[in-house]
Formats: sequence, structure tokens, C-alpha cells
Amino acid sequence: MTRARKPGALLALTLALPLALAGCGHQSTQRQQVAAYVRHVGTIEGKLAKPVLAVTRAGGQFAAAGKKSTPLTEAQVRTQEQTLVRSQAQIEAQGRQLRMLHVPPAAGNLHSLVLRFTDGEVALTHQLAQMIAFLPRFNAELTPLGPAATRLAAVLSKRQAFGAAAVAALFAAKAKALRAFAATTTQTVARLRLLSPPPVLKPQFETQLGSLRGMGASAGRLADALASGVSTNVAPLLSAFDRAAAATHTPAARRAQTVAVRAYNARITRLATLAQAIARERLRLSNSLT
Repeated sequence: MTRARKPGALLALTLALPLALAGCGHQSTQRQQVAAYVRHVGTIEGKLAKPVLAVTRAGGQFAAAGKKSTPLTEAQVRTQEQTLVRSQAQIEAQGRQLRMLHVPPAAGNLHSLVLRFTDGEVALTHQLAQMIAFLPRFNAELTPLGPAATRLAAVLSKRQAFGAAAVAALFAAKAKALRAFAATTTQTVARLRLLSPPPVLKPQFETQLGSLRGMGASAGRLADALASGVSTNVAPLLSAFDRAAAATHTPAARRAQTVAVRAYNARITRLATLAQAIARERLRLSNSLT
């Protein structure tokens, strides 16, 4: 004989059925949302490929020119600047599209990784554009120093003079050459201050400014000493000038520049690591949908 089912048990079974069905529907909706998000991210990544590749190529050309000590031509600089500005705008646009997406909780990690990647690419592209624009102008502003140093060395190398008048004339000529060189350094510093170095080149830039200021100040003091006709205190002034001229080649200057270059390279490495992490997370999400 079959035992009668209690009304309470029947009610529990009746309620459990729609609850189980609702749970399945919720899971299905979540999977659809994740699948839609992954598709949207794939579309955005496809649009990112072209500008990211353009940035990579521009960086490679810039690095190759530096290794060969053959600076880019003005036309090449303009072309690369335009390419990088356009690429940065395209990457930023895709970053905005990413931020507008609905992100299901299961895709939160992927979303964070892709945003970090796009933000990093924007920052790297901006700094590369700064470098390509900065270096030719920086080198151009330093160009007058070569001829000025050559003229100064030619005058300072003259050491023979016979008679008081000739010695006075020689000292006056040297003082004039030193003041001319000091004026060149002052003008060069003023022009350099109008430039904006990217972070990776800032240590080199600041060291160069310090060197120029030191040489200009030492040249001025040397000119004053020679003009006064007193040459007994010239040796320490010459030493100060030489130290200022060598400031860009000191171990401290090299260390500071090395640290900046390593920081720049570390940013590139982090982007490569992020790209790998994105691929793994996208694969994990895709597998969870099957």
C-alpha cells in the first residue's frame, strides 16, 4: 500500500521546481553576458592592433637610428610624430569604448587587465612621441657650443707674448673669448629651458643644463681674472671649468641616465606581460563558457 504524501512535502517540491529553473536561467544569463563581453573586447582588441603595431614600428626605427648614430631626418621626425599622435588618439578612443562596456562580475579581472594595457600603451606612445620630438631639437640647440668651444680653445692656446703691452693684449683677447663663450652657454641654456624632455631623457637634460651653467660661470670668472691682469688664481678657475665640462660624463650622471632607461624598458616589459595575462584570462573565460 502506497503511503500518502504529506501536503507540506508536496508544497516543498512544488516550490523547489521553479526555484531550480530560475537558478538555471540566471546562470544562462550570466554566461551570455560574459560571452557578449568577451566578443566586445575581441572587437576592441582588433581595433587596437593597428595603432599598437604602428607605435612598435616607430619605436624600432627610432632605436635603430640611435644605434647607428644617424639621426632621423626632419621629414622622418614629422612623419613619426604624426603617426604617434594618430595612434595615441586611436588607442585612447578604444580605451573609452572599454570603459563604456557592461562588465559582468566574472569578467572583472579581464576588464582590469585590458584597461591597464590600453592606459600603458597611451603613456608609452606619448613618451615615445616626446622623445622623437625632443632629441632633434635638443641636439640642434647644442650645436653652437662646438664652434664656440673651438674658438675659445684656439685663443686660450696662445701662450707667448713679449712685453707688458703684448701680455695685456693677450689677456684681454682671452677674456673676450671667455665672455663670448659664457654668452653662448647662457643663450643655449635659455633655449633649452623651452624644451620639455620626456622622463627617460630628463637626467641627461638636467645634467647638460648643469654643465652649461657651470662652464658659463667659470668662463665668466676666468674672464674677470684675466681682465684684471692677475693670473695667479687662474688654475683653480680652470679646474672648475674642466669639471663643469666633464659633468655629463661622470659616474653619477651615467647612473642617473641608466636608471631612467631601465624604468622605460620596464614599462615595455610590463606591457608585454599584461598582453600575455590578457590572453590567458580571455582563454580561461572562453573555456568557462563551454
